[in-house]
Amino acid sequence: MVSPTLSGLAGSLLSPLSKVSLEKLIGFLWNYLSSSPSPSSPDEAEKQQLKDSLEALENAKLNVELMQGRIMKLFQKHKQNKRVVRLHNKLKDVGYDIQDLESEMKYMELERKVQAINKAEEEEEEEGDSSTSSQFSTGKRSFPFRLPTVFLSKKKRRLPASSQSSSLSTDEDIVRQVTSILKQIKSIESKLKDETTLEDLFDKLIMNEVYDPREYPSTQNERVTTSSTNERKIYGRNDEIQQLIEFLTEPNVNNSSNVSVVPIVGMGGIGKTTLAQFVFNNRQIENHFDKKTWIYVSNHFDRCRITKEMLHVINPNVQHCSTSNLDFLERELQRHLTGKKFLLVLDDIWSDEWQWLIAPLQSSQAHVIKIILTCRDPMVLRSIDERNKIILKGIDHQEYWSLFLNCAFAENNSDNYSQKLHDIGRRIVKKLMGSPLAAKTVGKLLGRDLTEKHWNDVLENDLWKLKTDAHDIMPALALSYYHLPPCLQPCFAFCSLMHDHVYQMEELIYMWIANGYIHESGSNSKTMHDIGEEYCHELLAMGFFDKANSTNFKMHDLMHDLAQLVSHGEICIYKSGKDEKLLKNARHVYVQGSIDPGLVCETNNLRTFVLRRVDAMFVHFNHEAFKRVRVLVIFDSKMKEFPDAICHLKHLQYLDLVETRIKSIPESLCGLYQLRVLKLPWYLLTLPSQVHSLINLEILYTDNPKNGLMCMQLRNLNKLRGRRLSIVALEIIHNKKEATKAKLNERRHIKQ
Repeated sequence: MVSPTLSGLAGSLLSPLSKVSLEKLIGFLWNYLSSSPSPSSPDEAEKQQLKDSLEALENAKLNVELMQGRIMKLFQKHKQNKRVVRLHNKLKDVGYDIQDLESEMKYMELERKVQAINKAEEEEEEEGDSSTSSQFSTGKRSFPFRLPTVFLSKKKRRLPASSQSSSLSTDEDIVRQVTSILKQIKSIESKLKDETTLEDLFDKLIMNEVYDPREYPSTQNERVTTSSTNERKIYGRNDEIQQLIEFLTEPNVNNSSNVSVVPIVGMGGIGKTTLAQFVFNNRQIENHFDKKTWIYVSNHFDRCRITKEMLHVINPNVQHCSTSNLDFLERELQRHLTGKKFLLVLDDIWSDEWQWLIAPLQSSQAHVIKIILTCRDPMVLRSIDERNKIILKGIDHQEYWSLFLNCAFAENNSDNYSQKLHDIGRRIVKKLMGSPLAAKTVGKLLGRDLTEKHWNDVLENDLWKLKTDAHDIMPALALSYYHLPPCLQPCFAFCSLMHDHVYQMEELIYMWIANGYIHESGSNSKTMHDIGEEYCHELLAMGFFDKANSTNFKMHDLMHDLAQLVSHGEICIYKSGKDEKLLKNARHVYVQGSIDPGLVCETNNLRTFVLRRVDAMFVHFNHEAFKRVRVLVIFDSKMKEFPDAICHLKHLQYLDLVETRIKSIPESLCGLYQLRVLKLPWYLLTLPSQVHSLINLEILYTDNPKNGLMCMQLRNLNKLRGRRLSIVALEIIHNKKEATKAKLNERRHIKQ
């Protein structure tokens, strides 16, 4: 649970309300209206009512993006205001309702497709095309697929049981839900207008201003830097200091240019600014350059301002502060740089616009210009050779321990304190990721009370539950989070669900897709899976993920804690034996060990449900409590019986039962048309014969490498992807027509 003292940072931007969500819903609704007549199709009166509701929804779509931007800005500035929090929560609620209805419509569309496919196949079989009845096939063959499935007995095809069919049985239900969504949107708009008249909360908002997450952090928490430093010693950075000094004092390697650039790259709090400050104030550097300046950039790159600041340092008597003519300022800068050695530090850059400064500097007649950049995002510096970058990692353990002791004990002699206190301190140090800022922050906190009880309390509590101040590491980490593109913020926050979990890239991508964090690209060239891979690599490049191996990711404890903080209220972790409560409004829940099923049933907004070492009683859980679930994972369980209630979860897109002992699965599972991922245990004997009805399926996995799919069960599974596909029982294929129906040549996402 997040401490109230940090509620100003708590609360992720997880609102799913967006134009994209509305557009998808509206598209499904129009398709439904224009569908061919059937017993479930609307009559004319119902059609008109639904059409009117749709047109109203179309009109509301125009205001959604602006409304979201306003509320997000308001929420970031006034998280403590209860009315603002309620407004923010209402925004999230209506967004989830839109996604739920969109998912209902998607289910109905897939259901119609499966019915049409089965009807066409039955008609084709009745025609009895004898011209393609030649027998062929002799033995078992294997075609590679990453995730082999199981041997199946041949059974007659039929439509899966419909007990889990869409709850939108009448058009009246659809109209009712659309009307409810419209009312919620109008209510939010009305309350938003009320808020703008109170306490001048919107004084600085422009009506047509576009939502920009980089403007979220309050200026009062922004960390402005200067060249001044109190550091007399930097721990564990001797090599980097020497490398920087050599770079600054040696002649330019590239004789064709008088400008050289060296970036210092690393995550927030790792010591980039401190290192740059230390070298900037080094006596050797002082004597080497004629002029030097330190400019704090942050996320507002102002080329004109930076040029003016450089001019002022080079010649304080120059009076150009009133002009905004960039061309004039750059020419003046070039003139005053003639013959000079100039050092420029651009601290905390967030965009590649810094490159615009290079051209006028290169055109100058300066003797030499050296530029130091500090940056968190390596992508901003992709134009610079990797060999010329200084990549800051955590400090060497022994050096870091010395820094920590110095911060914690200050003037006190650490040798005068107990070995147990030192042991607790070492355990705390392991959580700090070698971050100098973390060592200083936590060290100063521990130094307030050099007792074992106090230190143990800090060890047992998340660092960000402590009261934040200007020296706390969490604002620095949170700033990195709020600088993430809006599409990446919920993806990162979602990863707080499983602590110390090594995520497979594929696993993570499909969980994101299931929860609506990834949307289809406007272009056909990129799949959602492709976009998900880009998201993973971007989070890795930004330091939010650590690489476990080529395809797996993990999160450092500090980053996991940050993710927990920003996702507070959305994600709940429940471990048996601990005094923890299950948040009723949580959307994503992780349960470890035994738990009262009745307690879980109170959380009727679940979208992700992860169970580890769960009791067998969950076999009989009430599906009504889980009707909105999109991701269901059961880890490390001795469960042998398949929970029939799963077959009612029509929103389900991701089902992982690998670590169970389930031996059989009912046919009704094949009515979960939205399933993208189905992972099954080694113990499974057979798959349902109608598995081909899962036309949305992309990953089909079983832990038993001895088994494989029968050829006919591959038909309609055109979205399957992976490295290897295993096919068994080719000897029982009756004719060429059956083999043709498998359409193996259409599996374009299978690599082998």
